[in-house]
Amino acid sequence: MDDCPLSKQKSWSVEVVMEEVQLKLSARHRVDGEWDETTHEYKGKLVQKASAWYLTYKEQLEDAGEVSTTLKLTDSAVTLVRQGVVSTRQHFEKGASTHSTYQSPYGPFAMETHTSKLRIRYAEDAPVQVEIFYQTWMNEQYAGEHELKMELGK
Repeated sequence: MDDCPLSKQKSWSVEVVMEEVQLKLSARHRVDGEWDETTHEYKGKLVQKASAWYLTYKEQLEDAGEVSTTLKLTDSAVTLVRQGVVSTRQHFEKGASTHSTYQSPYGPFAMETHTSKLRIRYAEDAPVQVEIFYQTWMNEQYAGEHELKMELGK
């Protein structure tokens, strides 16, 4: 008998909207007291899934090739995943040290990251600015201080 409500199944779909964004990425790196700063602009995509925001974009590394980068932003942490000619997964959480592997064309490196500052600023319920200050060690050798600032716009 088809009158039973259990015999009728409803199909639910969730629409995920990826928004095109402009990303301005400023990176500062200090080793031996000298700061080196670079600024790049990328076109990316931003989407919210569950309680996290995901930003994806492609970088062209000098003399190396293309890298796909995904940032996962939550209330208290940022995870950066790079895949391509270099591959890594870094997790940033204020006051925390994390360990990962940095895979480069020259081979793998053990990487430790200590995050001293992490701030995500929102406007209209979407992330518009991310700041991460951290120190890195590669194969247990100090590799310097880093400041990463990202500004997202339409």
